[in-house]
Amino acid sequence: MRYQFSQDHLQEGERIRLRNAVAERVYTLSNRSGAQPILFKALYTALKERYAVNFYGDIKRNQMQDALRFIAQWRG
Repeated sequence: MRYQFSQDHLQEGERIRLRNAVAERVYTLSNRSGAQPILFKALYTALKERYAVNFYGDIKRNQMQDALRFIAQWRG
């Protein structure tokens, strides 16, 4: 069953952009591969807490730019 998104939540391309931003941030912050899974989990958890969602794809479209700034500034 495919997840149903409403029009005010991120569309597929926006979710991909967000995932890419998360990956770029994690790889920038980690200097060893063993830390990467921990950082991925921590950053996705921080995103879900900040936007009060259970899945990062439920972030509202009008929050996309703020989410990208949050990811870019996240320190772990």
